[in-house]
Amino acid sequence: MVIVSVGLTYLAAEAAFAFGGLRYVPLRLHGHLPDDIRLFAQSSKAGVLPQNPVLLLGDSHAQGFGDWLLEINPDCNGPFHSAHVIQQLSGRDVVALGVSGAGSAEGMAAFPAIAYAQADRAWYLRLPKPDVAVVYFYEGNDLNNNISFLDRRVAHPDASKLAEQIDRSIAAYSPALSNDTGRALHFPLFRFLVSMIRQTWAEATGTLQVPASEEPAIPSGLPNAAEVAGKATELPGHLQSPALELTSEELERATLVYDRSLVFLQKLLPGTPVLVVYLPSPLSSYRLLGAEVSGQQYVPDTATRYPRQRVMEYSDAICRLIRTATVGHGAGFLDLRPAIRAASETAFVHGPRDFKHFNRRGMEVLGQAVAERINRPLIGGACSQGEN
Repeated sequence: MVIVSVGLTYLAAEAAFAFGGLRYVPLRLHGHLPDDIRLFAQSSKAGVLPQNPVLLLGDSHAQGFGDWLLEINPDCNGPFHSAHVIQQLSGRDVVALGVSGAGSAEGMAAFPAIAYAQADRAWYLRLPKPDVAVVYFYEGNDLNNNISFLDRRVAHPDASKLAEQIDRSIAAYSPALSNDTGRALHFPLFRFLVSMIRQTWAEATGTLQVPASEEPAIPSGLPNAAEVAGKATELPGHLQSPALELTSEELERATLVYDRSLVFLQKLLPGTPVLVVYLPSPLSSYRLLGAEVSGQQYVPDTATRYPRQRVMEYSDAICRLIRTATVGHGAGFLDLRPAIRAASETAFVHGPRDFKHFNRRGMEVLGQAVAERINRPLIGGACSQGEN
């Protein structure tokens, strides 16, 4: 009877954790939640299980990185993300599947496929098919990540069959990234506690490996100049740019990875409307001054300083490439650059601590734009003509 009582008590605790407890896990402990469980602890929805959600896909911008996250109380589970803004303005549940460092193949294909494969096996915490999928495409490094995907996953690319090769690589990608937990999948509280116990033991025995600080370093180097609130001001040097170091051929190949990832996503979520939001890089977000800009280097042995005019030329060119691929597959397109540039005329939309991501003001602009757009038919959309 004791064994049965203990067992039933534990199962009751597991159920309480899954049905409601996840909502109260503070942000500082979210790292101990398994990847397939963490999304249910997000506070951008009414309950643990989302209902007819808006699904956010992409990299760290869809994950919610930025100064707003750095400023909030980590002992709570409060708002810090464009997802919270979308939920507040639209009244819809929002679930973010963004993963830092993801390119198109990861953020639009592999990680969503893993999430829904795990949902199919779960007993209760099942991610429902969304009402709409919103993809954050970030011009700052998504195409660089796509080039990396080609280098790592597509051996000996054949230009005439590159689309087919990418399709095969994407299809094989999610099984390669997935971590099968077996029956432990059904015990989220057990997995959560094991993770915390392991860290406590490592701290007590001095074997804890401390990760690098999550505090983003302000890029070094010669500063960039911009006009904000009518005054000339300095932006950090080596800012993320619209892939200034990539050639035209590389831009097209990287865009093809995005194109095939979108096709994969539409097959994964048949019938689900898709909206792609084009996010500008920091260098594309401000009215730049001076003859040259300082950009972050992703490709070794490439320049870090470029003519200022090249920023808008590349930003416009990439926007057109992504827009053409997007509307070609019947998805909606939203160019966020006009809204961000309008906001940056009066105040910073990045930093000051993390200049790679939007701060609270930038997140609010993004969330408002998405909330307004998903209430209209998700078809078409245009690129604005940038001026800088």
